[in-house]
Amino acid sequence: MNSGEPEARVLFVCRGNLCRSPMAMAILIHLLELRGGGGTLSVESAGYFDWGSFPREAHPFARRAVQQLCGGDLLANHRARRWDEAMVAPPTRVVVAEEWMRADFPADRVLTMRELGGERGDVADPYGSDYQTYVNCARSLERLIGRGMNWLIGGCA
Repeated sequence: MNSGEPEARVLFVCRGNLCRSPMAMAILIHLLELRGGGGTLSVESAGYFDWGSFPREAHPFARRAVQQLCGGDLLANHRARRWDEAMVAPPTRVVVAEEWMRADFPADRVLTMRELGGERGDVADPYGSDYQTYVNCARSLERLIGRGMNWLIGGCA
């Protein structure tokens, strides 16, 4: 594309945009960097909950888990936000944490996090759990995203 617009966009969505979707976003960005960059791929995350004027950072355990896996604090500047229609305009590919979330997005451009890896079910929300649960969730996300990389990048990276 000559307009400077991304050729593809990926939006990860979970409930609060504090744990799963920001971890997935950071992991995909990290994996793209390892591959030599993401081309014109834009990667974002959002949630269903509207925090309003109260800014929410990524959960501290989510930040630490990503740092452990990726070697850097990739979520240091993350602020939770609610998804909106503009975020899912074509050609955005949407990846949701739980099956029930699929209904809100275009069927031809949405997968669950587990579907990326050829699996069924939801990625359990680690919120309220111990640090090791976050690490396990992040490792699972890394595996699923790695398996679904071709769908995510859509040939633009």
